[in-house]
Amino acid sequence: MISLLILLSIIPATLFIGIIFGLIPYFINPELIFGLRVPDYESLEPEISKMKRENFVYDLAISIFLVILFIVTYTYNQLILIEFIPLLEIFLMIAVYFYFRSKTRKLKGKNISSEQQHKISAFIPAKSTNLNSVWYLIPWIELIIFIIVGALYYPNIPSTFATHYGANGKPDAYATKSIFSVFTLLVFIAIPLTVFFDVIIFAIRRVRSNVNVSTSKKASLQLKGFNSKLILFIILVNTIITFTMFLGSLLTWGIIPNAYSFVVVLPPILILPLVLIFSAKIGQGGWKLYPNIKVDKESDTIRNDDNEWAGGLVYHNRKDSSIFVPKRYGVGYTLNFGNKWSFVILGIILAVPIITIIFIVILHS
Repeated sequence: MISLLILLSIIPATLFIGIIFGLIPYFINPELIFGLRVPDYESLEPEISKMKRENFVYDLAISIFLVILFIVTYTYNQLILIEFIPLLEIFLMIAVYFYFRSKTRKLKGKNISSEQQHKISAFIPAKSTNLNSVWYLIPWIELIIFIIVGALYYPNIPSTFATHYGANGKPDAYATKSIFSVFTLLVFIAIPLTVFFDVIIFAIRRVRSNVNVSTSKKASLQLKGFNSKLILFIILVNTIITFTMFLGSLLTWGIIPNAYSFVVVLPPILILPLVLIFSAKIGQGGWKLYPNIKVDKESDTIRNDDNEWAGGLVYHNRKDSSIFVPKRYGVGYTLNFGNKWSFVILGIILAVPIITIIFIVILHS
């Protein structure tokens, strides 16, 4: 029997990933088709719409197939195979992306000659977002409250308690009561994670964006609105994750019975539909914001900056001093790998979870 924990976590997550991947082409600027800039996209609308629909069907079909594969492997207790299913899903969906990117390139080549294109890279600074400082304090206030609750309840926590639950929802690891074991989630994981989110917010507030020179005023307003809403979204995600860790702590402390261990996965599941809603309403870079602002084209130059994006996914431009730039395919930001500081940040991002895990293992041992 598949546990309720599995039904409420891995299976919905697998389906949501497929849905989100399938809908990405609808979230980004219409001029950007599968990572390629197609200025005359309106004249190619039938072909482009067909590719977008096919992409969604393929991604959804992959997710459904992997859910069935997951159920089969779980039923026959092939847990080792289960670990590779998320990687397989991402690999297959990236393959689908490159398939339609190839079709888009051929379509673009038939309709736009090289003489019509001109290489342009325009970067405008994004003004600081107009958010009240109280918003940035919410995750910390929440975290402090949860830690105080733990400190007050500390005398009532049993001397030995469960610290990990298996796929069947039953505890399979235990720890002796100590300051570290009791507050592992709320102090040694939640605090570094909150700092990490604050660093991301700090970077977003100082990001610069690649925009169309003929629509820079509107694009600048859209980027500013996008940054403000993205920061609020990150704060919301941070509070949800912190609340999840609080529920996990309540479970280990014995306040939440083992039979209700599945409640721990409920808050994170909310993040997936929230990502979908945010992407659908705002659009990548905020291109869906301020639709009533009219744009007067100042130039007939067709912009060609595809060569700055490897595969439409990896940005590399040494002339651009930006560290973070809006994604070309997807929602959010990516690193400019033409800037050496991007590698430093990437190293920190990879090092933080590794160091945290090593630290926890050492203290546990």
